[in-house]
Amino acid sequence: MTMSAEEKKLLFNVNNSPHIRDGDTTPRIMGLVCLALAPALAWALLAFGWYAIVPVFFSVAACVLTEWAIVAWRGLPRSIDDGSAVVTGLLLAAVCPPNLPWWAAVVGGVFAIGIGKQAFGGLGHNIWNPALLGRAFMQASMPDRMMSGEWPHLGLAGKWWNNIFHYLGGSFSEIAGRINSNPDAVTRASMAGAVDAASGVDVMTGATLLDAMHVPAAGGIVDAAGNVAYHAPKALSPGWSSILYGWLGVEGGSLGEVSAVLLVIGGLYLLRKKVIPWDIPFFFILVAAVLGWAFPQPYKIGDAYAYTPWFQGPWLAHLGAGGLMLGAFFMATDMVTGPLTRKGRIIFACGCGVMTMVIRLFGGYPEGVCYAILLMNTCVPLIDSLTRPRVFGTGVKKQ
Repeated sequence: MTMSAEEKKLLFNVNNSPHIRDGDTTPRIMGLVCLALAPALAWALLAFGWYAIVPVFFSVAACVLTEWAIVAWRGLPRSIDDGSAVVTGLLLAAVCPPNLPWWAAVVGGVFAIGIGKQAFGGLGHNIWNPALLGRAFMQASMPDRMMSGEWPHLGLAGKWWNNIFHYLGGSFSEIAGRINSNPDAVTRASMAGAVDAASGVDVMTGATLLDAMHVPAAGGIVDAAGNVAYHAPKALSPGWSSILYGWLGVEGGSLGEVSAVLLVIGGLYLLRKKVIPWDIPFFFILVAAVLGWAFPQPYKIGDAYAYTPWFQGPWLAHLGAGGLMLGAFFMATDMVTGPLTRKGRIIFACGCGVMTMVIRLFGGYPEGVCYAILLMNTCVPLIDSLTRPRVFGTGVKKQ
């Protein structure tokens, strides 16, 4: 049987690799990420109040409009349909406080897309995670807006959890900074003038759980020369109700720090859908937990610092507080800014865990996930070059 010219063309047409494709597309992957992130953001809106939707809406809108404007100006095909700008906006909102002004969310979204993504050529060409780069820019340019220290209006979920933990012996003042394992510790809530949520207040100021592990401790032994000689007899760690708030309920800080459990559930969903690799979040969390447990936890006594004993650190609080779960499952696993090989991903994840805990334990900033991931993003080209597999059929194996 003879074939027509068109049939021969189809039969012998050889195109560029890859030749084997699966059903995954960029819009599908971005949609799954949005779906996985939705429970944590929805709970944050319930916990802080519905006005917290302001940074979410304006961040997403700024990212999408900036993407559309730059692509149209460059004369390129429309790219907002792939959903990557929406994901960037949601992730940027997740690392911002719920009381962020609308204009600050717009500034962050424009910078994240314009500088963090489109300046490098668009999706697939950026070096750093755009959402984290936007967050770092906002932290440097408007630190008072990014670290306001406020506990916003207690929404429905916040009041539910506060009532539950109040009957279990905890209170909202403990969430704001009580460290009940050290009898000489004082709460940041009392220093900031915060009051217990059981009294019915809607707004309070205080430290997040990470801040609480750096609060000044009252008292201390002072020698004749005036030097503080006090050291904590046991690990300085927040109470269990504070840890549960960080894992389950209402943790002060960014929208994405509210419930670590919902973030883990979303991350496991992405793992189940094979959207993200398992090795990056696993080794990121493992290294952070080990270092948080092994290294002494610094805290202040007056104007001096003291440290807890070795191998007694509050590792569980480090995992549940702050943006570690958000960073491990949703930020460090970015396909564009992460390594290509498994060995490279393990090195990358371990570096993220080490840098996060170095900043938290030895730096002057209680959180370190954002800068740890950005620094490791910078190292990705080097990691890829060192872990590149040998091309089949090339090279000489040493005897």
